[in-house]
Amino acid sequence: MEKRTGSILAWAMYDFANTIYSMNVVSLYFPLLIVLNLGHPDIYVSVANSISMLIVALSAPFLGQLSDSVGRRMPFLIVVTILCCLTTAGIGLLSGAASSVFSLLLLFIVANVSYQLGLVFYNSLLPVVAPIGRMGRVSGIGVALGYLGAIFGMLLVMPFNEGKILGWEVPWISAGGRAATFLPTAILFLIFALPTFFYIREKKFVSKEEPGIGPLRRIINTLKDSKRFPGIRRFLIGRFLFQEGIETAIIFMAIYSEKAIGMPDSVKIPFFVIATIGAAIGSWIFGHLVDSKGPLKTLNIVLVGWIAALVLLLPVTGRLPYYLLGAIIGALLGGVWTASRPLLLELSPPDAVGRFFGLYSLSGKAAAIVGPLIWGVVVWLLGPMGDSIAYRVAVLALAVLIAAGWIVIRPLKTVIDSKVRVVE
Repeated sequence: MEKRTGSILAWAMYDFANTIYSMNVVSLYFPLLIVLNLGHPDIYVSVANSISMLIVALSAPFLGQLSDSVGRRMPFLIVVTILCCLTTAGIGLLSGAASSVFSLLLLFIVANVSYQLGLVFYNSLLPVVAPIGRMGRVSGIGVALGYLGAIFGMLLVMPFNEGKILGWEVPWISAGGRAATFLPTAILFLIFALPTFFYIREKKFVSKEEPGIGPLRRIINTLKDSKRFPGIRRFLIGRFLFQEGIETAIIFMAIYSEKAIGMPDSVKIPFFVIATIGAAIGSWIFGHLVDSKGPLKTLNIVLVGWIAALVLLLPVTGRLPYYLLGAIIGALLGGVWTASRPLLLELSPPDAVGRFFGLYSLSGKAAAIVGPLIWGVVVWLLGPMGDSIAYRVAVLALAVLIAAGWIVIRPLKTVIDSKVRVVE
């Protein structure tokens, strides 16, 4: 039992490790470095994010099948993690030199592809460490450590940027600006991932997938098959729309905070810490709401909350309402993830859950490709009208995307009610 507990914690530590990268690089310092330090338009960051997610969407199914044929996941996880850490460190090293912005964008694309592919292999290790019937609880441990990793990652790296942690001076670290945050982020990611690499003993397995069918053909077959199950396509289309807005908000909130509201990094970091704590609390609250009211009602509440929060963000100028909205947005972020997966389970037949979760993942990656491009184009087109207008309209566009997704999924109540009547 003790060995099993150790394996679970070692597995979950990867969630702690990789959120250090996702928070510090994707959500915070890379967009700020490109747009504010180097003075390039948001579209540069948008295109880099979209290219990386397109590569992941095209390569993940094939690499997943390759790992199945090899019968091991850990070697793939180690390789992509090291590649992510090396390229993240490279961003910091090159940003201090007179290097081309395209070199930095290329390093980010490789780092982000590696990070996203790491999630594929990491998630597939869950059955290796989790006892039968306890995968949900073990997954929850990973999510909880992920929130902690995001907070600790921001706080531990903050002194390299400002020389301070939330206003407290750190005497042995000098402020190096945003360019100085990438190397410590890479080192922390690698250090905290080591327990996963060294402690988990993965036995070689034999794939149970039907031979002779490629991953692309499997996706096409699943799409065709989804016609037989009412509501699944509508849910995936709705999720694609609202996820566009949410994924893009995660990437560009730091830039919006400075360009539209004028918040420095010393204010942004507490905002993200508050939002992360809010996400942890929101996951718990909305999890209970899913159990009592059902996933569709919960998701409707969460999406309406997102629309309201983004609209309320537009006139904000002071720190207190900014922090308050950070807590609300964080809670709503946790709510989206908590309600979406059970809703797909409610719509899917039990023997096809795995296949439809593949489409679920694909719709999320597609949203991460398109959403940032919409943001970049809006800011670019409205740039001549000034940052205040351009960035506020971009946030409004995200609210419209989420509203469109909410409108698409609302009729699912009829589908779910008809299922309940059939069961009764």
